[in-house]
Amino acid sequence: MVVRIVIAGESQCKAFAEICLVADHLSKKLPDFRYERIEKPVLEWNAWMYKINQKNKWHHSGSPLVWKELLATGSKPFYIGGGPEFLDYCYSYYKFDVFMAPARYENLVLNYRQYNKKIKQESKFHIDVEFEMEEDTVKNTFSVCISGSGNPITMHLISELLELSSSEKGIYKVYIYDHRCSSSFMELVERECSFIETNYAAKVVKYVDKIGLALTNTDVLIILDHVPFSPEQSIGGWLYENKKIMQNIAQMINASASSKMKIILPNLGPACYNATVLSESLTHISKHNIVIATSDLGMEVTPIIAKIAEIPMRNMFCPPVWGFVGVNHLVDINNSIHKYNEFYPFNRYKKVKNSSLCIGSLTPQMRTIEYLIFFDESLWIKVAEEKTKSIDSACLNKSIAILDLLKSWLVDENPEEIITLGVHCDGSFGLDFDGYFSQPCRLSNGKWRPFKNYMLPKTPHMTLSYLLSMAKFTMTLEKNDLPRIIPRKICICKRKQYVKKNVWY
Repeated sequence: MVVRIVIAGESQCKAFAEICLVADHLSKKLPDFRYERIEKPVLEWNAWMYKINQKNKWHHSGSPLVWKELLATGSKPFYIGGGPEFLDYCYSYYKFDVFMAPARYENLVLNYRQYNKKIKQESKFHIDVEFEMEEDTVKNTFSVCISGSGNPITMHLISELLELSSSEKGIYKVYIYDHRCSSSFMELVERECSFIETNYAAKVVKYVDKIGLALTNTDVLIILDHVPFSPEQSIGGWLYENKKIMQNIAQMINASASSKMKIILPNLGPACYNATVLSESLTHISKHNIVIATSDLGMEVTPIIAKIAEIPMRNMFCPPVWGFVGVNHLVDINNSIHKYNEFYPFNRYKKVKNSSLCIGSLTPQMRTIEYLIFFDESLWIKVAEEKTKSIDSACLNKSIAILDLLKSWLVDENPEEIITLGVHCDGSFGLDFDGYFSQPCRLSNGKWRPFKNYMLPKTPHMTLSYLLSMAKFTMTLEKNDLPRIIPRKICICKRKQYVKKNVWY
């Protein structure tokens, strides 16, 4: 009778990945070696292992768990043990010995999902391997999880999220989580938001004290966690604190979230830096599923541009935003698009007066707004003055940027719409940066891609190559790099005056 080896373990366990690699090697070299791999999320592993121990009267602890059984239906499992016991079993039965060098296999867990997918693709024509292909289904209802819900943006987001629905699609559940806030405060937010009228009868807003429980059912994760910059710390220290937060969130996502989950970061803290760190720490979520909503930087400039150009805001688009947002960026006001109607008069317009007939035609046109504001140098001074007046407008702009992104991504997909987003660079516009960079994007097959046909920035003050070099430099900074600047204090004390006496000789 042919024996099958069953290997079970946590999804983030290094020993489990190494044992699976050994078993796969043996299955290719030995014709009678069969193995089955059972992978469980971290949150489900202990409960699953407890049931297995109860069923088979074992006392195993930890990951991985290995046993063998006959291929016949109803065969009794025989306990082997953990990783070391399985290697001893391989040596005693097959004289197979292996040394797993830690340095060589340190990234095995990160790449094992892709490795296992490749194995399935290569073996799909074999009769003895069975697997089910995942079928993409069109979803009409979505659940959203907001991490860092103690941020003031949350109240704007929740009220608009519950109204974000079309005839067929909408948000049916909003999870809120913030480990820095007390449970009483988060429960208060939950109660206040529960009075918002929605199309769903059940409780829509739900506070969770463990984000892993929410991530298992989440379609969109909005990350508001960040460390704001303080003049008292170094630039490297500020980036390091944000890096730790993103790595902690990545661990929870790797343990619980679906590979199809979408992640949105607003323009808070070093947003593009945080997205780059998060993407590098995730194991099974595509880089195209992570985006940064950066159009709020253009929204705060738009009213001032409209005032200077003396045109209504409804006749202009939001200016594109370029750069490593959170560290430095460029709002390309010269390439803002202005919509207007051009009048073409008929011949009778010059000959006949007070005619009831049509005197001409109006043709919609679009052009850049550069010709209306080119000579105005006071724009950025006015922007700085407006930003110091109110913080509420900044929170509102950030929430609007997130909601517009969600609407275009989930509810009303429009592949012709161009939005400024922070996405992973693919070489468009000459950006050879292995990270996230704010640029004009367009939706293509459900993923946001850089729209390479868009105009490059037109400004004499900052170039795209400079923004790119700053992004690369920022990713190389260590914890103690770029220490804080201590301002020099000039003494303004009144100097002592000495009275000179006249001496007569």
